[in-house]
Amino acid sequence: MTENFEPEIVVFYCGRSISGENYLSEGIKRSSGFKVRFIMLPCSSKVEPGDLIKLFERGIDGVVIVACPEDQCQFLVGSTRAASRIKFARTLLEEVGMGSDRLRLIHRNDLSAEKIMSLAEEQANVVRQLGQNPMKLTVPAAK
Repeated sequence: MTENFEPEIVVFYCGRSISGENYLSEGIKRSSGFKVRFIMLPCSSKVEPGDLIKLFERGIDGVVIVACPEDQCQFLVGSTRAASRIKFARTLLEEVGMGSDRLRLIHRNDLSAEKIMSLAEEQANVVRQLGQNPMKLTVPAAK
């Protein structure tokens, strides 16, 4: 298991999960030993299991979905729906031997940009213990 690689993490977050004055610019960012991409969603229920699996097929090492607390969802059942979809995707990851811990759901609100970055770092540390995504293509060095 390679623990020294630089994990690639994607963080989907409900727009209502961050506090009003915070803004996370979308795009890839580098931090201490990992890369993270933030993607804001109008609701965490917009995440589909197939889309999550495609991220792993493309080599992403870990995914975090930050949803608002279930009793505070503006769409009433969005967080509950997201939890069900993520549970299904975690089951698929476990069945193919990748480990369900590569995918994490967190219910929170009023998060700062720094706290969401901290959640990404926590996920990078979890993924580092699991090792690099086995679906990453290794490109042979040019001769």
